[in-house]
Parts: sequence; structure tokens; C-alpha cells
Amino acid sequence: MRRRTYLAGGASVLASIAVSGIVSQPAGNERLLEAARESPDTGEVNSNTEPILSGTDHETPLYEIDAPNDGPTAMIFGGVHGDERSGIEAAREISDWRPDAGTLVVVPETNRVAVENNERRGVDGDLNRQFPADREPQSELAAGIWDAVEAHQPDVVLDLHRSLGIYGLHQEFVGQAIFHSPDAHGERLADRLDEDAVPWYLPFHKFTAGETSLTGPLLFQHAARELDATAYLFETTEFLLDHSTMVEMSRLAAAHVLELHGLLEVGGGA
Repeated sequence: MRRRTYLAGGASVLASIAVSGIVSQPAGNERLLEAARESPDTGEVNSNTEPILSGTDHETPLYEIDAPNDGPTAMIFGGVHGDERSGIEAAREISDWRPDAGTLVVVPETNRVAVENNERRGVDGDLNRQFPADREPQSELAAGIWDAVEAHQPDVVLDLHRSLGIYGLHQEFVGQAIFHSPDAHGERLADRLDEDAVPWYLPFHKFTAGETSLTGPLLFQHAARELDATAYLFETTEFLLDHSTMVEMSRLAAAHVLELHGLLEVGGGA
């Protein structure tokens, strides 16, 4: 009887999804997010904002937050594709986070013109195809972004995106997936996100982790290839998820990456 009741409840939830077309309010991980937002007990952080590509149409802010304790440098990008608003919104929030160790560098609107136009591509095309192997970045914007990456020499890079479908379920779409360099914690990140943010009644929304070849023209691949950075590309999906849920998944992905690489300390594990 209990199992029958349980299944009936699940059917009710799925019916609700079918009617509304969206899922919102994932469980989250407030303890981890509080650790990201609060100043560390060991001292104050120092924050600095500087422009990338100053004086050009592509000028966009870069936020650098130095923790009171030594540690790695992590760079987080939003808005490489200007219409992927969940990553942009999450990155804007992350620019106010307070790491416990190391340096956090955030570029919320990497392709500023595309963000302002709410378009995937900018004036020079798809920015995330302009970092080919064994060649220089292929546009003024790509070169300026890469100059900033080289200046900060990140140990970890995270690029926040969203897709329209689910990787492995919908052809040509890559949502609910984490692509990563060989030395990354892709599987652990996927497991943590599944636990924190994927409801039981959406099994197809569980995250898939996949190692990248490093031969492609994407920004995170270039950072792994040229700087030996541990690199991630995060993709959530618009399929059955509303905007706030995608933003929550993006901020949780960022917080877990920072914790996995020693920039955040959460007692007892995150």
C-alpha cells in the first residue's frame, strides 16, 4: 500500500510538470552557499574590479577576490554565449562571494555585446569557437579574454552555459552535462549536483560527466591545453526547468568546484 501511495504521489508530480511545463525550487545546499557568501573567519578578503578590453565595444568587468589564506586561483566565466542568462546571473552573484583561500576571478559578461543583445553570438561569431589548438585566439574579443586568462594564470577554470535539451536524450543538445579536463573532478561534481539539485522525479536530468579531448576550440579546452589548468564546462538545460532552477544549479556547480579545489572550506564536507 505504501508503495502504491508513493507512486501515486509521483504520478501527481509528473502530471503537475506536464501542466506547468517547468520545475522550480530544487533542494539546494544552503550550507555550502552560505560558506561561499560569508567572509572567512581567518580575515578579510580584498576585492578589485578591472576592465577587460578597456575603451572598446567589448569592454567588460573582471572581478578579483583575494582570500586571506594562500590557495589556488579559480576563474569563472559567464556570458560566453550572450543568451544563456542562467550562467550570467550566477556569475554576477559569484563576483560577491568570499573564498576562504586562494583567488577567485569572475567575468560575468564575457561577450558583453552578445549579452546586451541577448544573442548567442557576438559581432565576430561564436566566441566559444575562437580558441583553436596551436593558433592564436581568432578575434579581438577572444584575444582580450585570453590576455586576462594568461595574466591571472588560473589553476581552475569554470565556464557556465545552458542548453535547450539533455545530453544523451535530445540530439545535438548538451544540457545537464559537465565536460572537463582529464585531471578534473567531473564525476564527483556530477554526483554532488545530483544530490543537491536534481529531484527524484526527473531521472533524465541527472548530470553526466565527460572528459574532453583538449583538441577543440573552446575557451575551457584552451585553458587546459595552454596553461595546464583544471577546466570545466558546465551545461544545464531549459528543458522542464525554469530560470531560477537553472541559476541555482549554476551557482551550486560553481560552489562545488571551489570547494573541490580548496577555495572554500565547509566543515564535514559539502
